[in-house]
Amino acid sequence: MPYTAYYTCHPRFSPASVLWFSRGWLVFFAVALLALSVVSLLNILPTAPRMVAQGFEGPIVITKGGTYTGNWESRNSEVPAVEVRTSEPVVIVHSNIRGAGPLIRSLSKAADITVRHTSGYGITPTPWQDYEKPRRFLAADVFQNIVVENCYMESTAGIYLGKSYEGNNTPEQTIRIRYNKVKNIDGRIYNGQAIAQFVQFNFRNAIAHAEISWNEVINEPGNSAVEDNINIYNSRGTPSSPILIHNNYIQGAYPIPVTKAEYSGGGIITDSPETDSSAATAHLRIYDNQLVGLGNYCIGIAGGNHIEVYNNRAIVSGMIDEQTRFQCWTSGIWAKDFYNMQSTFNNRFYNNTLGVVGQTGTWRNEVMEGMEAAATLRDNRILEGEITWEHEKKEYIRWQEKLKQQHIETGPTQAQAATQKATLQPF
Repeated sequence: MPYTAYYTCHPRFSPASVLWFSRGWLVFFAVALLALSVVSLLNILPTAPRMVAQGFEGPIVITKGGTYTGNWESRNSEVPAVEVRTSEPVVIVHSNIRGAGPLIRSLSKAADITVRHTSGYGITPTPWQDYEKPRRFLAADVFQNIVVENCYMESTAGIYLGKSYEGNNTPEQTIRIRYNKVKNIDGRIYNGQAIAQFVQFNFRNAIAHAEISWNEVINEPGNSAVEDNINIYNSRGTPSSPILIHNNYIQGAYPIPVTKAEYSGGGIITDSPETDSSAATAHLRIYDNQLVGLGNYCIGIAGGNHIEVYNNRAIVSGMIDEQTRFQCWTSGIWAKDFYNMQSTFNNRFYNNTLGVVGQTGTWRNEVMEGMEAAATLRDNRILEGEITWEHEKKEYIRWQEKLKQQHIETGPTQAQAATQKATLQPF
């Protein structure tokens, strides 16, 4: 018997009461359906800001796309705190991550990873097997889209993007590393040191719309172990959409120990060993960055073409602190076909402001002699007079004023992410 006919014939239900009852059930089902829709919508929207629980869970493996929020930790250098094993879009937001090895890692899955308002801490590394496991904040070998914005990193080995870009060169599938606050890039591993950068590109396939901008990176002497703060290694932009590296504040690049005379790290570099001009680093614009207190170099082209370097400020007093001079080399800008691959040409340095003291404190070293063979130079300003520790302090004030003028806040906002200080054991 039909559902409504049953109640129409029942002696306790008049036609009017049946109509009211039927409408009541319709309203009930409509409200229930609306509630389910709201819940489903909330599950696909970015997680709403909320305080995270104190304490950390163990490592997590993500096999499906979605939005994830939590506190995850791995005390084993062999095990990532967060491992992404899907090419579906994954968003990590309002989280805290600690790791003795990689904090966030993806291997060979054409990753699409967005990390926002998240704090990452490197903790004491443990023994590793097969190959070194530095404490990368994020490492992806094959990817289609990587976004890291408004994050905080402390004692990590930064961001590494290697092997292959598999995106479609739209703004929705690119690299954006912006508005992050970084303290002490540290490549130290168990019983040794790996090469570590704030950002390294080491992938093939040209990429459009890529950007590294508005990041604050401060490395302290003795508490950091960074190679190049930013290294673009055989990776390319496109002629119509070059890779943009702009408006970053980078302070500090030191050897371990800090008084060591040999050091190969520094500020921002393009690197192209073992390849010709068809695959070398190319199509970059490096501009409006501030580089302060760096050992070895500030901005360099060791290989690459169609690179523009302009409107940057490089201020180096040659002092590790107010009493101690650099023992390693210090310099401003340079360009050279370092690997003799005939791939370094059509590069330009212009309108940069430079004040760089040589490592002994007795000479200035703003521009490398003979770099005209690899790049053209024009209208670069050399600051007159003594460059001191006070000049470096003023650069940070300049940076803070620039952020304020642009209404930019680096790192996770206080209302959106609770950060937890990592306790680091001595090496």
